[in-house]
Amino acid sequence: MRTYRAPGGAVERRTAAAAATRCLLLPLLLLAAGAAAVRDTKYYEHLGVSPDADDRTIQKAYRRQALRYHPDRNPDKPDAEERFREIAEAYEVLSDGEKRQTYDRLGEAGLKQQQQGGPGGGGGGGFHFQHDDPFNIFENVFGGGMGGGQRMHFQFGGGGMGGGMGGGGGQRRESAGLYDNDAFVQDLTDDTFPEGDGDGWIWLIEFYAPWCGHCRQLAPKWRKLAEALHGVVKVGAVNCEQQQALCQQNGIRGYPSMKAFSGGRLHDYQGDRSAKHLRDWALSLLPKHIKTVNKKQQLEDFLKQCAPGSGSSKWGVCALLLSNRGDTSALYKSLALRYLGKVAFGEVLRSNAEVSAAVGVTEYPTLLVVCGGNKDVVVKYEGEMKSTKLARFLNQFYNGKACAAAVKIDAATDFSKMRVAQLKQILESRGEKCRECVEKGDYVARIRQVFGLAGDREEL
Repeated sequence: MRTYRAPGGAVERRTAAAAATRCLLLPLLLLAAGAAAVRDTKYYEHLGVSPDADDRTIQKAYRRQALRYHPDRNPDKPDAEERFREIAEAYEVLSDGEKRQTYDRLGEAGLKQQQQGGPGGGGGGGFHFQHDDPFNIFENVFGGGMGGGQRMHFQFGGGGMGGGMGGGGGQRRESAGLYDNDAFVQDLTDDTFPEGDGDGWIWLIEFYAPWCGHCRQLAPKWRKLAEALHGVVKVGAVNCEQQQALCQQNGIRGYPSMKAFSGGRLHDYQGDRSAKHLRDWALSLLPKHIKTVNKKQQLEDFLKQCAPGSGSSKWGVCALLLSNRGDTSALYKSLALRYLGKVAFGEVLRSNAEVSAAVGVTEYPTLLVVCGGNKDVVVKYEGEMKSTKLARFLNQFYNGKACAAAVKIDAATDFSKMRVAQLKQILESRGEKCRECVEKGDYVARIRQVFGLAGDREEL
């Protein structure tokens, strides 16, 4: 038995077992406290930096990630805008010393609590935690490096359906890249370098060193080229001073070296370094995954490609462009490549009267999406013929909801050609559900009931 002297001189006797119990409880209490104080690192993970990253590293990481996921640069990636917002939210917090300090101590919940005036945020007069518009953050960060902080608009130059884009060096080395703040030339690293099918894009890539005189001379042309090809061909650059392993891996022996990524591999460019020659070379690499439709029978054959179950949609989707041109635009070729296996692309050239009459088109260019090969389920594109807007329009058809909403329901509607999944989506697109429906006839009967059509059940 051990003897302890309590405050005031009193002697307190405790058993060795009691002391041992306290010794065992202390580590458990410390472990519980540590678990409660686990550091929230979500924002650091969004930017791809460690929690001890300095301000310069955080800003550099934001620049890289924001350019990688900007919605206008990735129109065919449905999750690009969500990732872009997450990156902006992370940068808003980590670039502000007070917000970052609170986040490091209390996590995201602590930030929200402080916004509401709750305890634990550092006393009165604390900041107001409110996520800014991610596009405003992007413009504020890139504005200073792009001409005085002006508002940036992503224009697509020759990307529209109707036209196109009209060795030695100094020895002083610089750490900054030639395209670090560029909105159109993507700064490529091991993480962002194209691989596989390049996400369905043709890439034009320059390998350079910032101290290289010829690279500096090429830079204005490369920027002009990237802006002109935006939405049609992706243009990137690799700073070989910072990405030495990547450049060695791709056999770079001199600067600048230009290559195209197409068909899963790199192709060397040996021609003239003018913007026009580079543009023509990049566009020549675009394959034509497009069916030319000149007659009504060819139209019927083409629509069979988007029969129900083809592609990634429950409906099957065909995009048909009716044009007064005599050739296929680079933008349409690019779209067909990016949506290969998801959307079947067809084209009617030179204002073909026979095919135009078959689909009810009188103005050119007109883009139609035909759902399930059914000419009665057609959605007309009403926007500008620009890459980002066209891609957003086509993305609506991934899950089939846009097709379901386009179905005209009346007494003449033929449900026999539709699948159960399509009938179910038709109901859901009108805010209806049929939990008791099992067979195809059940869904048809419910649709007839909802739309007030004659007959309770159709024999199928």
